[in-house]
Amino acid sequence: MRLCTECHWDDWDRIVDIFPERCDKLPGYINDNENYKIIILEKGALEIKNGNEICTVKAPALIQLSQKDKPDYRVLMNIKAFILFFNPTVIREEFVFDKLDSGEFEKTWGSSFYQDYVLIRDFAEATLAERVNELTLNSLKRLKELYMSTEKELTEQRDGFWPCRSRSYLMELLYYIEYTFYVNSSEEETPGQDDFALITDYMNEHIEDQITLDTITKKFAINRNKLNELFMKQSSMTCMSYLQKLRLDLGKILLTKTELPVSEISMRVGYPDPNYFTKLFKKTEGMTPTQFRKS
Repeated sequence: MRLCTECHWDDWDRIVDIFPERCDKLPGYINDNENYKIIILEKGALEIKNGNEICTVKAPALIQLSQKDKPDYRVLMNIKAFILFFNPTVIREEFVFDKLDSGEFEKTWGSSFYQDYVLIRDFAEATLAERVNELTLNSLKRLKELYMSTEKELTEQRDGFWPCRSRSYLMELLYYIEYTFYVNSSEEETPGQDDFALITDYMNEHIEDQITLDTITKKFAINRNKLNELFMKQSSMTCMSYLQKLRLDLGKILLTKTELPVSEISMRVGYPDPNYFTKLFKKTEGMTPTQFRKS
């Protein structure tokens, strides 16, 4: 069984290797060997046994499975889950399993290959336990929003952009996961790390919204000086510079991996005025979004 989405349109033979599924029990093909899987567990509890490793997963939780994972599952409490099956070649055609599992793309640091690889490297590199994460209610809400946006594009296919738009939501979901659970995590606790994580999680969850310094200082009851001092210690940049980097990094992914109009990408990363987005992008990258896409 190929888990993919076929085009509903007549005379347009198009297949996208993403398959969404909502379920109240895990499907029999959850351990298929052709896809990575993102499981958003909204309700219930599971026991996952993978070799000698046993994980008890209680909702809300995020589970990431690779094509090599073949665990046994036991439902401890009735579940409600949202699953995205996807083949990594949907991100980049070079991302075949043999190359991903060999670590070949670790050697491409600093290239566009590596930028894309970062979005999925944890499926190949991390242990299963490391790919099970507890979710806050806000994280659950954001992941469900991105899942539903992906699902809507795949099922409704409302215009010719549905293949790249569905891919774009998948990549945004992967981007959110990477920055929330891996980039900002650290085994060593540092002063202010918890506050920094709370604020950056909020930025990721609301990346499309209008966020100002006032928004953050009021939300987290912190003054501007302390806020920027916190961000300088944790990231070597100010709060708003960090937010700008988050947005432009996502913008670059959407520019290079989709054919969506620049105006739509601008909205998706929190800049409702595409002219301002273009001006900011050129100031930061030395070229316009259109030039960046062509290059």
